[in-house]
Amino acid sequence: MRVLIKLLFPFYRPYWKLFLGGVLSVAAVNALALFPGWTTGKVIDLLVQVSRASELGVVLLPVAGYLGVLWGMGLLRAFLMVAMRLTLVVVSRRVERDQRAYMAEQLLSWDLSTLQKHPIGELMTYFTEDLNRLRNFTGPVILYGLQVLFLLLFTGTMMIMTHAKLAFFSLAPLLLLGPLSYVLRKKALERGHLQQAAFAHLSAFLQQVYPYLRPLRAIAKPTALAAEWEKRTNRHTQASLAVASIEGYVQPLTTLLVGVSLTIVIIYGGLSVMAGEITLGTVGAFSLYVLQLMFPLGALGWLISLIQQARTSAERILTLTSIQPQLVYPRISTAQPKHAGWSWENLGFFHEPEKWIFRGLWGEIPSGAKVVLSMPMGAGKTTFARLLARQIDPAEGQIYFGGVPLQALSRSDLRKVIAYVPQQPVLFSGTIIENLRLVKPEASFAEIWQVLEWAGLAEEIQALPKGLQTDIGIWGQQVSGGQRQRLALAMALLKQPKALILDETFAPLDGEKIREILTYLRRHFSEATWLILTHRQEVRPYVDDWLTDFYALSPRGSEMGAR
Repeated sequence: MRVLIKLLFPFYRPYWKLFLGGVLSVAAVNALALFPGWTTGKVIDLLVQVSRASELGVVLLPVAGYLGVLWGMGLLRAFLMVAMRLTLVVVSRRVERDQRAYMAEQLLSWDLSTLQKHPIGELMTYFTEDLNRLRNFTGPVILYGLQVLFLLLFTGTMMIMTHAKLAFFSLAPLLLLGPLSYVLRKKALERGHLQQAAFAHLSAFLQQVYPYLRPLRAIAKPTALAAEWEKRTNRHTQASLAVASIEGYVQPLTTLLVGVSLTIVIIYGGLSVMAGEITLGTVGAFSLYVLQLMFPLGALGWLISLIQQARTSAERILTLTSIQPQLVYPRISTAQPKHAGWSWENLGFFHEPEKWIFRGLWGEIPSGAKVVLSMPMGAGKTTFARLLARQIDPAEGQIYFGGVPLQALSRSDLRKVIAYVPQQPVLFSGTIIENLRLVKPEASFAEIWQVLEWAGLAEEIQALPKGLQTDIGIWGQQVSGGQRQRLALAMALLKQPKALILDETFAPLDGEKIREILTYLRRHFSEATWLILTHRQEVRPYVDDWLTDFYALSPRGSEMGAR
């Protein structure tokens, strides 16, 4: 429970008044739940006292009084049950919303390298299975747990005060229900871990395959994909059935033990009535009390199981949210760039120790320069671009933008001045305009059409039936590779950056389209600094010659050579 309290307390603290109101409502609801049994016992005792029909009128008024109180308490209890749900359920939903927002904020603070260490299927499990288990705790466990607590406390006290011996014999079978249910739930939980792992395995496959289904069908055999999907689905199905096979015993066991308890109440209570120790009304009241306890005692094992699941998920989420990203940005930039040029000193980077991609790199790209970097595959072009955009940090050396170290710039300031269009741009499921407004939510239609024209996309989008409202599919899989690149370019231009890094943005385009886009860029972004990584010769006439002091990687990547 300590782990759950540590995770959930900060989220519950803003809603403590609403939560307290919910707890008091639950207490009142379960206190009023005693009235039906108590009233039934009193009415039965009154009717038993009537020996002749002529005496019935004497007890009608008290009976009517009891029934009136019962109806009044029932209406009050119904009102309080609504209040109970409108408080505790609302709090649980708000906590769930805040948790999702907090986790999303944590993941958004991660850099690309940190994100790539966690498969998509694993992260999806955190946002589905783990948060759902925490929701089960903040919702059903707290709501029903309080009901169980108060109902056991109030009903048990009432039974003991009414007749201690009958209470002991009738409660004995029910007291076994909790431990037996707990054992069954524990076994189900152990199998549930395998179910969760199978679900993550299935989810990871779906996340990886579905967005690329069309290209995969051209590469892999459809039967192979179907067989792999069936294998993972069967594994998840078997794990789910294993859990269900254990949980299937809980309800029959509950019904059996409640039946045993009712049998004891009827037999022992009947003998006690014959002996004159208790009244028939007491037996009737005890029968209703036992039925009332069927749910809370049967739910104990279920609630304990949910608590265990939530505790495991809380540990996982606390571990996830404690991960520190490799790149740390200051909240506020400690200095502002004086210009839009880069420089770097003794720059080096490696993915594995002793396997340097490059090392000892010195150079600069002056503000406003237009530079093309064309090198063999694997020589480090994309790594160099990611360093200049600060998607990764160098292993050694320092990079400056506008005379300011990149580490001194906040994330927002850095993204405002430097726009990076990678080889494989990231687009999101939704429409064209929704993707563009992720960059600038307040962008007008005029601004959007303007950047689409600069990216060479305006005419193509105008020809679409839905225009800007066209759905591009998951990760932009509904549009061509060239359209994805140009849409990503339009998103970058919408920020009006001072520096542009274009990594193979022109690779899927023909020469005429490349010249059209570069003409627009030259016209509207002539003062911006450009770094274009490409193997297309059509780019060269539209940019300056290579800078004398600009250094590029050698094909081996072991040393630097001047161009």
